[in-house]
Amino acid sequence: MISIFLHLLALAYGTVTFAGALSTAPVTFMVAWGYVTLLMLVHWLPDYIDQELTAGKIPSFTKAQEIFQWSIVLWILLLQAAADPGRLSLPAAGHYLPQTLPMLVSLALYIALARPVYFEFYRLFKPILDLKQTSADFFRARMTVPILFFPPIMLWMLIEDLSGGDLKPFTEIKLMAAAPLFFIALYLLAPKLFNWAWRAEDSNDPELECMLKRLSEKAESKVAGVKIWNTFNEPVPNAAVAGLLPRYRFVYITRYLLSIFSPQQVEGVVAHELAHLRLGHVVSYMFYSLNLILASIAIKLSILLYFPQYYPDSTIYTAVELLIFMAIFSVSFTALARHCEFQADAFASVITSPEIFASTLETLNSIILPPPSIIPDWLLTHPQIEKRIERVRNGVSGKIADLRRHSTNLRLAMMFSGLILLLLVSGPAKAVHKISAMSEAVQAGNCARARVLHSSLPEWLKTHPLVLQEVGKIAVCKQRWLLAAAIAAQSEWNFRLIDTSQVFHHTGSPEITFDFKIVKFVLKSLDLW
Repeated sequence: MISIFLHLLALAYGTVTFAGALSTAPVTFMVAWGYVTLLMLVHWLPDYIDQELTAGKIPSFTKAQEIFQWSIVLWILLLQAAADPGRLSLPAAGHYLPQTLPMLVSLALYIALARPVYFEFYRLFKPILDLKQTSADFFRARMTVPILFFPPIMLWMLIEDLSGGDLKPFTEIKLMAAAPLFFIALYLLAPKLFNWAWRAEDSNDPELECMLKRLSEKAESKVAGVKIWNTFNEPVPNAAVAGLLPRYRFVYITRYLLSIFSPQQVEGVVAHELAHLRLGHVVSYMFYSLNLILASIAIKLSILLYFPQYYPDSTIYTAVELLIFMAIFSVSFTALARHCEFQADAFASVITSPEIFASTLETLNSIILPPPSIIPDWLLTHPQIEKRIERVRNGVSGKIADLRRHSTNLRLAMMFSGLILLLLVSGPAKAVHKISAMSEAVQAGNCARARVLHSSLPEWLKTHPLVLQEVGKIAVCKQRWLLAAAIAAQSEWNFRLIDTSQVFHHTGSPEITFDFKIVKFVLKSLDLW
């Protein structure tokens, strides 16, 4: 479920958005924050756990874990907002790595705080945990999700930082162009990341390998082999598949699942994972991600060009934008994921049998906790297992050819949507590219180049605040203060006193023209003109 990543998403984007937003006395706050943190870790939290153990109370594991996780995240974000310790300690690095450096600090703090916090969490729930599980195992199990989450997020932030230097909208266009390569690389490297997060090992079971080979041939989905997923002595019945290239593509199965499922039920699980490959769900997820990026950039560029007064360029606007983006992502991605799960169920029931796969789902339903009732079905990445069993039992499967055709049509629809979005983006992107090139020419002091670019802009775009800003810079550099003031007035209040292109044409200051305009305006306002 997406919920297991939500606190990490909040940490990542909250760090980038709010770092330094409330900075007043950063050093003092950082010292106070460290002192209170020590008190919580050394005294308050252990005392609270001791009280709960003495009273014999064992709260809900899921709710308690969420409270622990969100408490750590919010505590780190408070420090970032009030002190921004990364930029405070390394201002030069903060200038070149405005996102990566604060995120590195947040990541280090998350790990440093999680270790003692999860030790107390382990003490609280030790009576219901596996006897073989140590506190180190418990902590490592909690770290699997951060290991999967942070490397790609950190890499993307580094790419964004290194792509800076241009106008912010043009930087977003360059990132859009880099996004497909990033996602392809991410999917190619996914097995390496999974192996690290789960400490996956090669299977030494020849029967399991033989079964995988038989099913992969039947499903027409080549895989390199089976990896045993280490759950660190936690009862997690799960499976996954990762890898774009057949040579580096693996099916991952937890040891716990192998221990409680019958061989036929394991076949059902493997068939379900192979179905995701055969039906191209990994590619569908990639197209979805690219379309979401294109839609986001199309909206932002359109707002920038046609409604610049509403362009989100502040902390509050960025936070609102993030919340809207996350809401749209959560609803749309979960809908796609549930659809893919139903398709994979149907595929698996065909290449095994409806009875075998239904019994697999029933066994799974008997050993896992249902999602919290507070989370509605439309926010779940997997449908409720009862619904999945009902569909399999009722024969809602169809032929493999029909499933493949439906999946292909879905991908074609996403590709077509992506092309439409690309066309919608191309116009605003060209305009922003010209403005960015003009900005670079102004920064380089190349007025001739800036003049050519300015003249190539359509008339409506010449009055855009970003264009006026660059023209104003030229006026200031030429010490044409009255013209600079006129441009500032036009930029701020949309009040035009003079043709801004004069900054490129006049060798001297156009004071006479400007003074005449001012006199004309004053006399008109007094009804004397």
